Amino acid sequence: MKKGLIFLLQLIFLLLISTLGYKISEFFHLPIPGNVIGMILLLLLLLSKAIKLEWVDLAGGFLIKHLAFFFIPIAVGLMNMGGLLAHYGFSLAVVILGSFVTGILLSSWTTQLLVKKGVKQHEHFRDNL
Repeated sequence: MKKGLIFLLQLIFLLLISTLGYKISEFFHLPIPGNVIGMILLLLLLLSKAIKLEWVDLAGGFLIKHLAFFFIPIAVGLMNMGGLLAHYGFSLAVVILGSFVTGILLSSWTTQLLVKKGVKQHEHFRDNL
């Protein structure tokens, strides 16, 4: 019962941040979607330690775990766009593949950079003991 209440409060908190992102986007007429602004707000709050990860961890973990279900409406909507996909399908495939490759490359380079930095810090720490 207690865990369910904590989950519900965390979910409400995440929804409030998302709603705030939508309101900011709408108020300032920004070309950035409100949900993206909400995620940036959440990141800034977590990085600044204004909120603790434990305050959103349970609900956030649940949402990430079930992320695939959020794509079902999109997939069903695409079924109605057969003609559009037939006309622009190749272009979309190229863009999606390019984005995928770029994301994988940037992720791997960032990971390698952080690992090298971590190794250097570890060696520096070990040498100063």
